[in-house]
Amino acid sequence: MHGTRAAYVKDRCRCTACTAANTAAGRAVHRAQTFGRWRPFVDAAPVREHVRALRAAGIGVEQIAMLAGISTSHVRELTGPGRDGHPGIQRVRPDTAHQVLRVRVDQANRAPRSHVVATGTRRRLQALIAVGWPHDELAARLGRRSAGLRRSMLSDSVTAQTAQDVSDLYEQLWNLRPPRSTVDQHAAADGARAFAAERGWLPPLAWDDIDTDPEPQNHAGRVEKDDDLDEIAIERALAGDGVRLEHLTPAEQKEVVRRLTERGKSIRDIAQQLATTKRTISRRRASINAA
Repeated sequence: MHGTRAAYVKDRCRCTACTAANTAAGRAVHRAQTFGRWRPFVDAAPVREHVRALRAAGIGVEQIAMLAGISTSHVRELTGPGRDGHPGIQRVRPDTAHQVLRVRVDQANRAPRSHVVATGTRRRLQALIAVGWPHDELAARLGRRSAGLRRSMLSDSVTAQTAQDVSDLYEQLWNLRPPRSTVDQHAAADGARAFAAERGWLPPLAWDDIDTDPEPQNHAGRVEKDDDLDEIAIERALAGDGVRLEHLTPAEQKEVVRRLTERGKSIRDIAQQLATTKRTISRRRASINAA
């Protein structure tokens, strides 16, 4: 890479940028040696384990190399034993270790065509349909065919690109009402909600963490009614009697948040009282205001 000590040494580039980089690297080494902090190499084991974890999560060697700013061959050398039973790389430069270890296991770091677990993607699409966004409308906004999107909802895995696209769309739409200005739009929205209700699909506000929350028990086929309230449960929650938000039905959650808000409680206070996150309470409040 131009403007680095590696280019100065390996490529023998003597331009101003590479020369300056080599000089700065030399000064840093001299300073570290002077103060007894010179560590030319560190143990490669943590780096190797991190590379294996990244690969297991669907991030390929080429993608890791690009994100870390090192060569693909060097990443391959870090993945395991070498040829003829050689134990492989045992030590690496501190800078190399730092560059590899800073690569995070998340959707943004995955190659677009790599595959990820479809749970979050499926739940997001189901949640949008549950609040009235028609399947065909979601497919159109994603630039997908309806049949292709339906396959994604039925699959155990989807591409990282699909997961990211659905996540972006979900963030745009989860708290917006679908258009209902025409007869066709009104019918499509009602049809989407009915379709989701028959299958027990949960709306956005039913999830604290849509990617990792466990599947709800005995929910399939259940349609939550607006007046499905247990006053005893609500009063215990209002009194701070150890009732967590997750112990309440969606309708009860909304009612408790509404009443606590009317009592002047802040989002932080409500979240603390109901043992949940501020983001969750914020979403419940948004749902109440949109109703």
